[in-house]
Amino acid sequence: MYLLIGAFALIAALEPSQQPNGYKGALAKLAAAPFGDAALALLALGLAAFVLWQVVQGILDPEHRSQRRTIKRRAVRLGCLLNGALHGILVGEAAWRLLGFGGAADGGRSQAVWARLAMALPLGRWMIAAAGAGIAFFGLFQWYLAASRKKTGRVDLTHTRLRGVIIALGTFGFLARGVLFGLIGAFLIDAARRYNTANATGVVGALSALKRQEYGHWLLGAVAVGLISYGLFQIIKEPYRNFYAS
Repeated sequence: MYLLIGAFALIAALEPSQQPNGYKGALAKLAAAPFGDAALALLALGLAAFVLWQVVQGILDPEHRSQRRTIKRRAVRLGCLLNGALHGILVGEAAWRLLGFGGAADGGRSQAVWARLAMALPLGRWMIAAAGAGIAFFGLFQWYLAASRKKTGRVDLTHTRLRGVIIALGTFGFLARGVLFGLIGAFLIDAARRYNTANATGVVGALSALKRQEYGHWLLGAVAVGLISYGLFQIIKEPYRNFYAS
C-alpha cells in the first residue's frame, strides 16, 4: 500500500494535472490498470495475511512471550488488534472492487463526512480534537523511530550487506510517515477549533496540501519518495526478522 500511495504521489509531484491518492484512490487506480484485477487480488490476499498476523500478535504475542502480560505489552497488543481492524477495512474495500461494486475514489471527502457526524454528537468537537492530537502524536512517534534503533529492533541485520540500505530506507520512511500523520492530525485539530469539518482530511488531503504549498512539488516528491522508502523498508527487512527472541 505504501509503495502504491508513494508512487501515485510521486506521479502527482511530477505531473501538475495529477492529484495524489489515499488508500481508496490507490486501490481504484490499481484496479483500473492492466491486469488490475489480478494485482488487486494479490494485494487483498497480502492485506488479509497482515490482518491475520496482527490478530495473532494481539492475542498470542509470539515475539514477546515472556512480557505478554505486562501493561506495555497489553497496550501494544490492543494496538495490533486495532491495526488489524483498520486494515481489514482495506481488505473489504479491495474485495468489493474485485466484485465490481467499487466506485471512484472519494478524494478524501469521507473523512469530512465522518467528522461532520462526530461533530453532531455531545462533546463531538473534543472527540475530533482528541483524535487529531492522537494522530499528530503518532506522527511525532514516527520521527522518534526514525532517529532510534527501535525501527530494526526485531530484525537481525548483523550478517547482511544490506544493513546500511535498510536502515537508510527506514529512517527516511519513518520521517515521511511522521510528516503525513502529523498533517492529518493537525487538520483534524484545526477542524475542531474552527467548527469546520471541511478541513478534516486523510492521506489524500494531507498530500494535496503539500502540493499546494510553495515548492509544493518538491515537498510532495520528498514525502512520496519517503513513503516508497517505507514500503521497501518493510519488505526488505522481513527476511531478517527474529520471531523467536524472548
